[in-house]
Amino acid sequence: MAGEVYVKGDVGTLAYWDGDAYKPVVCLTSSSHELTMNTIEKVNMCNAGRTVQSAQSISESVGIEGEVIDTTEVGGVSPGVTVGELKALARAQVAGGSDSFRLNRGPEGYIYFEALLSAVSDNYTAGEDATFSATLTITNDPSDVDPNTAP
Repeated sequence: MAGEVYVKGDVGTLAYWDGDAYKPVVCLTSSSHELTMNTIEKVNMCNAGRTVQSAQSISESVGIEGEVIDTTEVGGVSPGVTVGELKALARAQVAGGSDSFRLNRGPEGYIYFEALLSAVSDNYTAGEDATFSATLTITNDPSDVDPNTAP
């Protein structure tokens, strides 16, 4: 098609609601939003032994990857959420439950959701920049309306 405009990947930012404002997860290199249809399979004699699948539910998750940053030069404070803060959030979620996030999808707008940080990891390899990744398991029905703004 002529005239299409490609969306730049760097608009795919993720931010965490800290109770006052959305705080971006810093130095992301990628983000992904996955929607999976969970199905039930059954086989019986009524359908000649063929496997029949039917929809059961939807599971959604967000995956992120980024570079670890050193905030010691600025007093250990970052304008965004660091990998250390993601790990602290995950530990706190054991007792406190899911947190609010906002995922930017460029011209498609924002996706607002509650999620558990089901995996957070970092990787330090000699001669390379340290990186991190995380998986957020969405625990509610995502929305395009910010639940944290006053009506």
